[in-house]
Amino acid sequence: MAYKVLLVEDNTDCRELFAVLVRHLGFQVIEADDGEIGVQKALSEKPDLIFMDIGMPSMSGIKATACLRSCEITKNIPIVICTAWMAEQHREAVLNSGAREILSKPVSIVELQNVLLRYLPAPKEKQLLH
Repeated sequence: MAYKVLLVEDNTDCRELFAVLVRHLGFQVIEADDGEIGVQKALSEKPDLIFMDIGMPSMSGIKATACLRSCEITKNIPIVICTAWMAEQHREAVLNSGAREILSKPVSIVELQNVLLRYLPAPKEKQLLH
């Protein structure tokens, strides 16, 4: 069974591109278009890894990350923030919310693969990129 990766991103194009790349690397993808839905899907689906945007409607990625960290079911799921903007005060808030690391958009395919492999074993049937 493939590991589940939750993509929480309000930009449809960005989320769909991430989903295609993550699926290509052999992982199952769950999608959410805002932080509130992302929290709900994390609780119900229990993904193995979460990629979270910061600026989203309804609930920011920082607030969603903090919420997931405070819940027994999701407190240990690695969360990687993916954002196009990162001022120093946001960096501190992101890390204080419980995110494991921060990726700056645009994220390269190799960088995405490296992050996935830091947290999840590589699917044996998929050819990884070099």
